[in-house]
Amino acid sequence: MKIKLTILISLTILSKLCDSNHINHKVWSLLKPKPAVIVTATMYNPTVGQCDSDPFITAGMYRINPNKASKLRWVALSRNLLSRWGGKFDYGDMIRITNAGHKDGIYKIVDTMNKRYVNRLDFLESRGTKHYKFNDVKISLVASL
Repeated sequence: MKIKLTILISLTILSKLCDSNHINHKVWSLLKPKPAVIVTATMYNPTVGQCDSDPFITAGMYRINPNKASKLRWVALSRNLLSRWGGKFDYGDMIRITNAGHKDGIYKIVDTMNKRYVNRLDFLESRGTKHYKFNDVKISLVASL
């Protein structure tokens, strides 16, 4: 976690330097924010009823601790947003989420939603979390890992 935080801080510092023309244009093109995608955001729990027969392993092959799911800051995206199906995001990518109220922040893409959903994001939450939904949520790529 410390390494990821260091990378995010470094990217922030580098982007500020780029704004002040201290870094060449090629480096800036790699760091500048990508266009945001607008989605509807909801939540899910790692349960058989909301996942598959092995709810503690994500589609990206990450293991979920069900007692700490809300603390992981992990999300699932609809298939149309994942590169495997022609989208711009991959498992392991770090994304910035805005316009999602108390859920704004940086998250890791670890899972895929059911194929019936399009332009959607699901926050992974522990059992007992009160259900919520946000419309017009913006997601943008922060780091591709």
